[in-house]
Amino acid sequence: MTERAYWLAWAQAHGLGPILLKRLHSHFGTMAQAWHADGADLLEVEGIGLGGGASLVEYRQTVDPLERLVSYTEQHPNFWTPADAEYPALLYEITDPPPLLFYRGRTELISALGQHPSVGIVGTRSPSEYGQRWTRRLAQQLAAHGVIVVSGLAKGIDRWAHQHTLDSQGLTIAVLGTGVDCSYPWDNRELQERIAQDGLLLSEHPNGTPPDRGHFPRRNRIIAGLSRVVVVAEAPARSGALITAQLANDYGRDVFAVPGSLDNPNSAGCLGLINQGAQMILTDTTLITALGQLPQIGNDAMAKPRDTGKSDRAAPNPAPSLPPAMAEVLAAVTDEPATLDRLVQDLNQPTGEVLATLVQLELMGLVTQLPGMRYQRG
Repeated sequence: MTERAYWLAWAQAHGLGPILLKRLHSHFGTMAQAWHADGADLLEVEGIGLGGGASLVEYRQTVDPLERLVSYTEQHPNFWTPADAEYPALLYEITDPPPLLFYRGRTELISALGQHPSVGIVGTRSPSEYGQRWTRRLAQQLAAHGVIVVSGLAKGIDRWAHQHTLDSQGLTIAVLGTGVDCSYPWDNRELQERIAQDGLLLSEHPNGTPPDRGHFPRRNRIIAGLSRVVVVAEAPARSGALITAQLANDYGRDVFAVPGSLDNPNSAGCLGLINQGAQMILTDTTLITALGQLPQIGNDAMAKPRDTGKSDRAAPNPAPSLPPAMAEVLAAVTDEPATLDRLVQDLNQPTGEVLATLVQLELMGLVTQLPGMRYQRG
């Protein structure tokens, strides 16, 4: 409860965005320690300058985090912070996770993210019949295999992805650019209520927040962060779906695109992604096959940083014939996949040294590299 209060207090400080908030947590270990740190210590956090540091020191003197939490929760009872166990660990992996995540619907879908793969489906708001058909086919296949479908509840591809997932008795999460109690676009209001009943609505904005042009590009990073794989079903050369794909690539997620006709402007974005290295959807089972090759991710493998800074994972015994430095790195790699950043954090070694050792272990067949710079035992 205490750490939750400090996350809320810091999240409402002027001048601190999601990137700086995560840096603050990483630097001090807990938001409570950051709150009580000296002003000079705050300046050690990259991105906090003299003016910003002075403003934060002044802000802390005017706020009681515990009182703020009580009053805020009375108005907005349904939200999580990264201190809460329910906050999606997969989402906290990105560089700019939302400090507050408001929800409405079946919250058990968050725990399901640690047990089921998740796929983001995005695309144009004006899909062709071809784009609609392939979105339907992909959603049906994903639903049949227990995959969680994530999208943004916009017109077009987003709507089709959510609707056909629910029609197939599948699991879906919609990330909104408004409060979870607001319907936008209005045409999707019935589908939104259906998702609130059978799926989950998420937003970084509190209830009552109306649509705003700037909210939707930022909404895309949450879609990418919640997804292990992002597929662009159909998109023109200039499309918000391409922003989601780029973010997914930056976050180490796998990106797929549905190829289309050169004569169809709505296929230009997908063809461009494929040209840049995105994987191609060839059949409606392409994603299922790819997901089957990805290892199961559990909550420990994607665990959010804990206040102790220690890893909860039990490491296997290292191979006795390895040099001590290599054995230490191998001991940190388990059967559950872990990101390079997580291994560097656990080992407290320079990134370059850890990466070089991982390459050696991979060549020896002791470690396997997975998409997104994730590693597990070979």
